[in-house]
Parts: sequence; C-alpha cells; structure tokens
Amino acid sequence: MNGKMAGIMFESVLSSLEDAVNDAPKAPEFLGRIFAKVVMEDMAPLRDIGRLLCEGGEEPGCLRESGLAADVLGNIFETIKLERGDTVLDEIRASSNLPLQDFRPLHPIKSKLDAFF
Repeated sequence: MNGKMAGIMFESVLSSLEDAVNDAPKAPEFLGRIFAKVVMEDMAPLRDIGRLLCEGGEEPGCLRESGLAADVLGNIFETIKLERGDTVLDEIRASSNLPLQDFRPLHPIKSKLDAFF
C-alpha cells in the first residue's frame, strides 16, 4: 500500500469517527493504538497523521472541535511511550513539529492529550 492510498483510507476512517464513538466509546483509544503502530513502523509520519486529525471529521476540523483529535493523539503518544519509551516518543514528537495546542478544542474538554503538555 502506498502513502497516498493509506492517507485516503485514514481520511475515510476519521470522517466516521464521531459516529463510531456513539457505538464504540473506546474508538479513539483503538484508533490511537493503530496510528501509533503506523508511526512506529515508519509507514506514515506523525506530522501527516496529526494533519489528518486536525483537519478531519465529517466536517473539516470537527474532530478537533469535539476533542476527538486530542484523544486520538493522546492515545498515539501513550502507546508509543508504553511500547518504545520516553526517548523514542520525544524523538518522534520533536521530528513531527506538531504544535499540541492546535489539537485542543476551542471549549475546554479534558483530554488524554493533556498529560503530554
């Protein structure tokens, strides 16, 4: 699978995440674990996953507004930290240049990402 195809598949999954959470409340956790594996195996850079999270959803940006983008990203970080340690997580975060504040919803919602600020 090439990068473009993976991006299209990820966009499709993210566009239905809000609906999936209604039926499967742990969807952000599971999706975060999957994306963490993708990042750790160098199948896609965290920067690209982050962009999809910030811009994604049924409507552009609604995952960020709802807090789901922060939850997924927090689960990505947590999985990388558990499986590869703080040093690898710090390296991946630094190389991605992702500004974490971009993932915070406009209205304060407690998120899994809060632990990484």
